[in-house]
Amino acid sequence: MDSLLLTVATYGEIAMYVVILLFAIDLLALSIYASRSGKIEPEESQLVTENRPLTAGDSAAMGGSGVPGGRYRGKHKVLASRSLFVSDMSLVDGTATKAQRRLVRGMKLAAIFFWLAWVFGELMLLPSQPILAAIFIMLLTYGFMMAVKSVRKGRADSLRKLQERQASRHARHKA
Repeated sequence: MDSLLLTVATYGEIAMYVVILLFAIDLLALSIYASRSGKIEPEESQLVTENRPLTAGDSAAMGGSGVPGGRYRGKHKVLASRSLFVSDMSLVDGTATKAQRRLVRGMKLAAIFFWLAWVFGELMLLPSQPILAAIFIMLLTYGFMMAVKSVRKGRADSLRKLQERQASRHARHKA
């Protein structure tokens, strides 16, 4: 039994190093791909005037009393655009670009590599502390499965909303 645990630990260590290398390569590829496919929107990093009264934060930043309202209009700096985010709905309805889909797939692959690296790392503990290693592996796997469940639930919700929207559109066209 001890020789089996030592063999598993040895192969677990090798597998952990391989998976860590693959994880690093995936993160590097994601970084390069994101920097090459990203584009700056015209309003990004610019002062934008909104037709709204000053908020309490705006008033306090200008040295005022912090009381919202007044006759002045506010300006704020846009640091990042909302279009930088990929929603479940855009992935489901097909509005996400090819680059966004590739980034999502790369992030999913990175999450799998991260989980595998931890599991293989815990396999190295098997000969010395088998109970602790088994508990850690179960906890990590449970956390990973909960994350996968959350992603699938978001996709299923988006699919359901899309089907409802298409059904209501179809019903309006028939009427």
